[in-house]
Amino acid sequence: MNPMPLRPNRDVSKHISIVALWALFTILLFSLSCKRIMNGDTNHAAHADSIIDQTNDLLIDGQTARSLKFLDSAYAAFKNPGPIDLWKKYDKKNNFYLDFVPDSAKARIYADSMLLVLKGREQANSAEYGNTIFAQGDVLMARRKFDEAFKYYYDGRQYIQSNLDTCSLCDFSYRLGQVRYNQAQYLKAVPYLKQAIAENSHCKSAAGFRRLFTFPQRALNTIALCYEKSDMPDSAIIYYRLAVSFINRNAKKFPDKRKYAEVAKGVVYGNLGGVYAKQNKFADAEKYLKLSILINDHPGYEPGDAQTAAVKLAGLYINFSHFREADSLLRKLEIEFVPKPGTAKVDDRVLLFWCRLRWSYFDKTHLLPQAYQYVQKYHNLKDSLEEISKGLRYADLDKGFKGTEQQYKIALLKKDNELKTAYLVGAIIFSLMAISILVGVWHNLVRTKQNVAELTRLNGEINDNNSYIRKAMDALEQSQEDNSRMMKIVAHDLRNPIGAITSTALMMLDDKDRTEDDKMMLGFIKTSGENSLDLVDGLLQVHPPDEELIKEPVDLLQMLGYCVELMHFKADAKQQKIELQAKSVTAPVNREKMWRVLSNIIANAIKFSPLGADILVTMEEKPDSVLIAVEDHGIGIPDELKDKIFDMFTEARRDGTAGEQPFGLGLAISKQIVEAHGGKIWFNNKPGDGTTFFCGIAVGRVVLYQSDLSF
Repeated sequence: MNPMPLRPNRDVSKHISIVALWALFTILLFSLSCKRIMNGDTNHAAHADSIIDQTNDLLIDGQTARSLKFLDSAYAAFKNPGPIDLWKKYDKKNNFYLDFVPDSAKARIYADSMLLVLKGREQANSAEYGNTIFAQGDVLMARRKFDEAFKYYYDGRQYIQSNLDTCSLCDFSYRLGQVRYNQAQYLKAVPYLKQAIAENSHCKSAAGFRRLFTFPQRALNTIALCYEKSDMPDSAIIYYRLAVSFINRNAKKFPDKRKYAEVAKGVVYGNLGGVYAKQNKFADAEKYLKLSILINDHPGYEPGDAQTAAVKLAGLYINFSHFREADSLLRKLEIEFVPKPGTAKVDDRVLLFWCRLRWSYFDKTHLLPQAYQYVQKYHNLKDSLEEISKGLRYADLDKGFKGTEQQYKIALLKKDNELKTAYLVGAIIFSLMAISILVGVWHNLVRTKQNVAELTRLNGEINDNNSYIRKAMDALEQSQEDNSRMMKIVAHDLRNPIGAITSTALMMLDDKDRTEDDKMMLGFIKTSGENSLDLVDGLLQVHPPDEELIKEPVDLLQMLGYCVELMHFKADAKQQKIELQAKSVTAPVNREKMWRVLSNIIANAIKFSPLGADILVTMEEKPDSVLIAVEDHGIGIPDELKDKIFDMFTEARRDGTAGEQPFGLGLAISKQIVEAHGGKIWFNNKPGDGTTFFCGIAVGRVVLYQSDLSF
């Protein structure tokens, strides 16, 4: 039998098998791709949020182990969860291992999972990505890597500012306030918390329960805690009452969250009662502490906070010698402190306060052996807690931010230098091309002498166009006058210390042997020099492009104080006295430009006041603005100049009382800056008896819940 005919048949079968397998693989791949398109990127927000809400309810009830099991089992039954559904699960687990069962290693795993699930979806889910950056910072804070944590917080702020609205910034500001709070820098935390409330006020009505209810009342409560821990009980009471008022006013908008609102109110009541206890106001303290216990000492509410209120109430009873009631409460708490399966561990701060009260109770009832026992327990636990928080207290948040910001600026400068180098190379190439063209033109002119007659004819046309050339010359002269005026602006600002002075001051500040007075004076010189350089940079453009002011929270009292200190040397030369009357006000302004306004107004008061005159600088906080006034008793403003002093390049210029040279620019520039802040500048005038300049700056209204103890 001839085998040759069999080979073609086997080859055909082989090719058919390969084609069939390839077709099957293609169909399978296509079906998997379709399934991914249909299911992989489809989120189920309502279902995922329902699971998270039920998990939160279990956590509030103290059932920590059960809450985690519920979360895992609910997601195990979750069919085809989308990336944001998974992100919510990882976010909840990250918070669980940061706040409820501290385990920074597990928290880091879930923070990394949050980042991984968003890979390639960052722009489409900007809010989740910004919070993921913050979560990375939170994990680093828990691991006590504070400098790295501050860098993530800075990156998160930069990302949110570039990609999200003002509402989304409130989480960042609140986090910074919490860092300051945990560092026991309570008054430094307050501006961040107030800024967070102001940013939260920009959230839309559809932002949801967390944004419109949870966040504002938590921030108000935390501000009150800051004032309480700073021994400012009256301010603390004001903000606690604001928190209660907010809860009562807004809880009805969310009827399905009634229990949460009651829990929040119970927390605030407990904190308010604690403040009254510190003021020895027995009736008020007992009333609010009992209300707090009545609300939260129930399953499904906040038993941990009820324990906090009970400890405070026991302390109140001991202070007023109600020993039987105190002993009953402390014994009840001791039973509750015994760990129960599946419930959260007792807060160490509550346990510390309880030990101190037990010590105090036995000491006052003359049971000294028992008192000594609890003295030892108290100090051992206190030393342990202080060791845990030691590193955080000395971490420098501002320094960390400034260091990160400096690195970004250096990177930007490198890019700018590369761009300038490219421009220079392009300019050189263009110049060489221009020279080649000119050489060619010259050679062409040499070869075309025969066209002289034609040029003669053209000369007649040129003569006819002399009038047009004259007009062009007039326009050039006008441009020269504009340039001269621009130089006056630069000359006006260069009167202040600039680069050389600033550099010298910085070098002198590095000398550790300087006295505090020297350092303070050098600080003034450095600040003045830096501001002057910023002013010169801003004025070197004849028509600077419109741009949005970069604002930041600024302590206006501190700024006014610096201005007055810098100006009092000029005032001393005329035997004048500058008096500042103001309280601390923090407002979002552009620091350098507002410094310029205040310096200009105070400098004018000195210039136009006689020898020995008094100048009064005041600042008053209004509901929606801050009013700054500078009052002098100088020569006043004549009626014929009143409508001209705010004009740029005005002719309404006068020498000062000591012959100081006028420039006519300061008030016009100040008016532009104030109006760019949404404010207004004006004056009241008494010719011959002085002038008062007013500067009104518009500001936004600055107003999570948190329970804490003071020791």
